[in-house]
Formats: sequence, C-alpha cells, structure tokens
Amino acid sequence: MGKVEKGRYEGGEGAVYSSDAMERIFDTIRKYHMIEEGMHIVAGVSGGADSVCLLLALCRYRRDVRFDLRVVHVEHGIRGRQSMEDAAFVEQLCKRLEVPLRVVHTDVPGLAKERKTSLEETARAERYRIFSEACDLAGGARIAVAHNRGDQAETVLWNLVRGSALAGLGGMRPVREPVIRPLLFTDRQEIEDIVREAGLEWRTDSTNLETQYTRNRIRLSILPQIEQELNVRASEHIASAAQHLQQVQEYLDGQTKKAQERCMVTQDGAVSLLLEPFWAEEELIRTELVRTAVGQCAGSLRDLGRVHIEDILRLCKKGCGKQLDLPGGVRAVRKEGAVQFVKKDDRSSALPHEIPREYPLAVPGQTPAGRWIVRAWLLSNCDDIMDQAVQEKKYTKWFSYDIIKNSVMLRTRLPGDYLVVNASGGQKKLKDYFIDRKIPKEDRDHVLLLADGPHILWVVGQRISEAAKVRPATEKVLKIQLEERGV
Repeated sequence: MGKVEKGRYEGGEGAVYSSDAMERIFDTIRKYHMIEEGMHIVAGVSGGADSVCLLLALCRYRRDVRFDLRVVHVEHGIRGRQSMEDAAFVEQLCKRLEVPLRVVHTDVPGLAKERKTSLEETARAERYRIFSEACDLAGGARIAVAHNRGDQAETVLWNLVRGSALAGLGGMRPVREPVIRPLLFTDRQEIEDIVREAGLEWRTDSTNLETQYTRNRIRLSILPQIEQELNVRASEHIASAAQHLQQVQEYLDGQTKKAQERCMVTQDGAVSLLLEPFWAEEELIRTELVRTAVGQCAGSLRDLGRVHIEDILRLCKKGCGKQLDLPGGVRAVRKEGAVQFVKKDDRSSALPHEIPREYPLAVPGQTPAGRWIVRAWLLSNCDDIMDQAVQEKKYTKWFSYDIIKNSVMLRTRLPGDYLVVNASGGQKKLKDYFIDRKIPKEDRDHVLLLADGPHILWVVGQRISEAAKVRPATEKVLKIQLEERGV
C-alpha cells in the first residue's frame, strides 16, 4: 500500500454518521442477527477503506448493543516496507478508536511455495486461520470481515465462469458461522463516503491494482466494462440475484434434507444412497443427494464437478461391485440396492471388529471402545434437555433413562433385537429394519447399536427407538456421545 486517502478527523467513534448507508449496515446486522448483546467480535482490519468502514460501523453499533470488540491485522509478508506501514496505520487507528489490536506476521510467499498454491489463495487461507485463532483466544467469537457488494458481484462472476453449482452462484452469505459480513449490501462509493464523513483515512493496497490476480481482473477490467457498456447498476443487480439464489438454495437444501431421510444411510464413516427411493426423487434432488453424499464422506466438495456427478449417476445403473474414484479421496462402490461412498484410506470399516459383542457403558462416565470414547451423562432438567435435543448431532443423542431396565450396552446385533417404531409401542425386528433401510447383509454385523437388553435404543448414526425419546414428562435423561479417540 503506498497511497493514503485522507479526510478530516472530527469525532471518531462518537461521531454521528447520518448517511443512509450506515443505517443500512446496522439494518443488515440486525436482520441477520450478526451481533447480539455480550458477544465477542473479532474484526479483520487491513487498513483499506472497506475494513476502516467496518471498524467504524462496529464501534458505532456498540453504542446501542454492548459487545466485546477487538481487531486482528494480518501482515502477509508480501510487500515489505509498505506492508509494515499498513500494520502501523491500523495500530494508530485502533488506538484512536480505543479498540484492542493483535498484529500477526506471516510469510505468505514462503507458504505458497511450500504448498504449491497461489499467493491469492494462500493469503486468504492464512487470514482465516489467524482469524479463527483469534476467535478461540477471545472465547468463541465471531469474525467480522469487510466484503462489500462489489466483492459479492466479483465472487458470483468468478464462480459462474468456473462452473460452480447453485450454491456458488449465490456468492457469499451474510452469515456463515463464524463469519459475518455487515457490509455485504453496501457499495464501495458509500463505504468511502462513510469513512470521509468520519474524517478518517485509509490505505490502498498496491496489489489490488495488479491484474495478474484473478479477482483483480474481474474488479478492474470485466465489471467496469459491463457497467459502462451494458448497465451502470450491473454490480448491484448481480449481488441482488445472488441474494435471491441464496433463498432458492435454502429451499433446495430443505427439500434435500427431507430426501436424505428417505434415501441416505450413514454408518461408520461410509455413506450409502438407497437406489429405489433415490430414483423416485426429482432429477435436481438426485443431483443434490449425490453432492451431499460425497461431501459428507470427503469433508468438502472441492474439485467435485458436473462430470463427476454424471459418472456417479451412471454408476448407479451398473452392476454390483463396480467402483469409481472421486475427488477428495472418495471411492463410490455399487452394492446391492445402493451406492456406497467411502474414504479410500478410511479405517473406520474395521471399527466394529475392535468392539466386543457387548460392551457395558459406565453411566454416568466414560468408556473406551475401540477407536471411540463413549461418554454418558445423567441429567434431570428436562426443559433444558428438550431445548438441547433440537440441535442434537449425529453422534450425540438424548434418551429417556426412565424406560431403561438393564445395563446400557454398546454392541453389534443379536438374535431377538427390536426397535420401538411408534408412540403406541409398536415393535419392529432389527432385521426387518435393516431390510427396510436396504443395509447390505454383509454390513449388518458391523452396525453399532446402543442397547438395553434386546431393546435397541439407538442404531448409531441412524434412528433412535421411539420409546427412548425424551418427552416433557421424562424425569431422568441419558445423554450419550460417541467421539473418535484420534488414532
């Protein structure tokens, strides 16, 4: 950064910013519940106009909603003296606004060479790593970043030309835990006006003017040409379309989640698509189910393209035993009535053999079980538990301890096992449940179960017994959590 934009300093945090743009920033914070009373917020401040505006907005918003605010500045080690001057500038700004600052120095060029990634990609990864560390130090904070409406338009265009799916065309979300973007619906001119009105300065990063970076080419060449030759409000319209597509994606996610209950089984790190209900879904939902299955298994959808989706759909029509290798180290295997997705180096399939046929759990307490630690709690505050149970995770469940008659066991199947499948006490044999869920015969002895005698409380990773569910009248609650031991 060489250039410094200046203004008159007339009041800092206590200044009154009368612009409609500042009010819209506050409206965005409120609409998306970005900041609540007592939260910890870490703001990423580079010294550019966007981040200075972000800091001003947060300082002003803190007059009405009290929250802990601190700043992190990342010095990337790219531009030598200019980079150090940026850090000094942010330090002076934070002193003026009386906001705690942490400056972190990192060697992005060295890391990019080591990782064989671009400077742009490496710098972004380092920023978010450092922001995340700062959040941990602050006791679980949210990260406020200064992406604006122009950045959103750039992101959507870049994702479009890369061939991204619908989620990519929706661009950046206002909130994606732990990241919040208060300026996402504010354009660059409004941002500069806010900073000038406050009488403050900002720094201009010289690398933002270099067109060898992909996003810079979109910002400096492509978007201006579209605005000049097609529509002066192009960036605004692209960002607005992205917001609409986010709503479409949210609806699609909801429909896909419902379809998952019908079509998908997860067990010991493997994800299976059950083909009979899968083919009954709409084509769009089938595509989303495939993406979800691969994403759950791989941990991300990085490098998964349309060609891979089509390959998987063809695999679904082939005979048992056919296989397909996918990005993220995932292998798809055609099985009887299903396609199973597994990590090629995943050892979790060996897990059941490491667990005795019946493993009594310490209740309350902690029990080692092969590659897992099983933790058990006994709780009594049903109102609190009912609230928690709404947000339960796949390997954490709550059960009514009132109905348990024997010792609680972690085990594999035994003759006579059954589930209670409705509120009136109707039972289903575990074998029939496996058949209904189209779990292959060769996999059934490897399914982990939480059992009270022959009563299966929980088919781990799948459903729990209707009789074991926590209800308002429940007096004692058993919380069970399975956690990998880290091998």
